Formats: sequence, structure tokens, C-alpha cells
Amino acid sequence: MPGHIFDGLDGRSRSNKPRTTGQTMVVDWGMGPHAQLDMLVTGAEYADFAKVAVGISRLLSNDVLVDKVRTYKNYGVEPFPGGQYLEYAEVEGKADHYIPAVRDAGYSWIEVSDNLGAVSLEWKLKMISEGRRNELKVFGEVGKKEGLGSSVSMVDDAAACLDAGSDIILLEAAELIDDDADTAAAVEAVVEKIGLNRVMFELPGPWIEGVSTALIHHMRRQLVDRYGPDVNVGNVDPNEVISFEAYRQGLGVNAGKAED
Repeated sequence: MPGHIFDGLDGRSRSNKPRTTGQTMVVDWGMGPHAQLDMLVTGAEYADFAKVAVGISRLLSNDVLVDKVRTYKNYGVEPFPGGQYLEYAEVEGKADHYIPAVRDAGYSWIEVSDNLGAVSLEWKLKMISEGRRNELKVFGEVGKKEGLGSSVSMVDDAAACLDAGSDIILLEAAELIDDDADTAAAVEAVVEKIGLNRVMFELPGPWIEGVSTALIHHMRRQLVDRYGPDVNVGNVDPNEVISFEAYRQGLGVNAGKAED
């Protein structure tokens, strides 16, 4: 079989799916089936996960939701519901309904976060363990929440989530736009403690005040430049999967840049 038309002009090499490093997670704010399929036909090779954000899983009809989950999986992309939906379930006293519903929808992964002041680290660890007992893989999210403080250090939080059974640690997007030296040191401590391959950096989005498209592009370039093309990055806009992969491979605005 003939190779690609542009064979020999390949940029940096990248591991093939299923990947354990250099993973990209897109954020799905309720894309319709045609937009989802457009993204997957062109970019499924470069997307590893898809977060169906916040409680959007509830807003889609059963047929649309199940088809969305199935379509992602058929293209080798693992979908999961946003962590704030689980937090909502806990606040409403219905967390015990959540994991069975996740499984009925066809999800194999969940995100366990503590963005709301009403939930605690202890609850988060319990839900991570509960997810694993139900044969789900788990993203455990750590980091400062907008308007909330924590008595637990980020590195201790991350280590506890890992010990409870998290497969990947999500670093809250707010950490990545903080110029505070202590915050930067805390992020590096997490990376050193649990390893870069177990950390996924979440990009900020327009839901955070002052965040622009230019800032997001700048930040994703910083992540690749700092940690290399095989850094795990989340919250990528579905329309940006290809452009971000171009930067990873040196085929974007960094084309021709000398390697370190």
C-alpha cells in the first residue's frame, strides 16, 4: 500500500494510540452528531479522551447521549462526564445514583473533582475508590478552585488521589494562569511526585475571567515547550485538535525550530 502523499515531511515522531503519554483530551459542550463526526473523521488519531462537560450528559436525550458515547469509542476516543456533575449529585444527596447511570450511558471513565466547597477531599477519595470498585477508570482532579481555599497541599492531594485509584491526575486550569511562584512550585512538585505521564494539564477556557483564545494558544505552546511534545493536555477545543497536534509535531508555528 502506498504511503502518505507527504511521507518524509513528518515532523517530530509521536506514539500511536492507545497512548500512555502525549494524550489530548477535548472538551465537548454538547456537540451535535455531525460536528462530533467531523472532528473524529479528521482528528480522532490525535484525540484520546473527550470530556462531556459539566452536566450536559443530562441535557441530551438517551439516544443522543448513548450514540455520542458509542461514536467516540468507535473512533478510539474515551468519553467521560465532567466532574462537576458528580459534585452536583453529591450536593443533591444522589451520588449513589451517579455511577450506575454512568455505566448505563456506556462511559468507562469518570472525573472526580472538588470544585464546590460542599465536597471534601475525603469524599473525593471515597468516590475514586467507588469508581474503581465499579470497574471504571478515574481522573482525579486537584488544584485551587476559584474562590476556594484548601488546607491540603496540591502534591498531597494528588498523591492521595493516586493512592485511592486515580489513573490520571488533572491539574485544575486555574493553576496554569497563576503567576504566583508558590503555585508554580506546587505544580512542579506534583509532576515530580507522581510523574509527568500521570498528570494531565487542563487548559483554561472562556469560563475563566480574562482568558482569551490567544492566551490558550500561548499556554499550550508553553506546555509543549516546557515538558515536550508528549505532555498530556486537556480541555482542548474540538476545533483545535489538529492545530494543537501540529504544534506537538513541530508542524505549526514552531516549524523548523531547532530541537534542544
